[in-house]
Amino acid sequence: MISNFKFKISNSDRGVSLVIAFLIMTIILAVVLSSTTILVSQIKIISSIGNSVASLYAAETGVEQVLYIDRHQIPEGATRGFCNTCSACNAYGCNSCEAFSLLDPPNNGCSVSNCTGCRIKFNSGNSLSDRNYVIDANITSLSPLNSLLILNIKSKGSYRETERSIEAQVED
Repeated sequence: MISNFKFKISNSDRGVSLVIAFLIMTIILAVVLSSTTILVSQIKIISSIGNSVASLYAAETGVEQVLYIDRHQIPEGATRGFCNTCSACNAYGCNSCEAFSLLDPPNNGCSVSNCTGCRIKFNSGNSLSDRNYVIDANITSLSPLNSLLILNIKSKGSYRETERSIEAQVED
């Protein structure tokens, strides 16, 4: 004769099983949450690196624009285009361009024909799809005969709340 065996699980065994299941689920949840936190922070770091590179490119664009105008947008009768930057860069989308003389009397510094002591400031506005740059550049002479000129360019690029700066110096 075959006898029927019945297993009976006591209430205390059920409680232990529930506690073990709860601990396993808690550990799995902790692993998933910590992995998610690490991945989100890595994504933020990668995004910040991308923003930093974009702001550096914006700053480089500002330097390149000043150098291009100085070398290739030379008005008639002048030896360089730097002191004509405000007129020339309006075609490229410059905003708030201002020229200041660094010499005394002030009229001698920013003339297009005698460009030896001039400071130019301008910015790009929003022309580069959220990338902006601000330029502060000046040209000065190291010699009394104005034979050696130094062009100093400071460009600050920004993109999505990240800023990077570049300084360049060109001697003629």
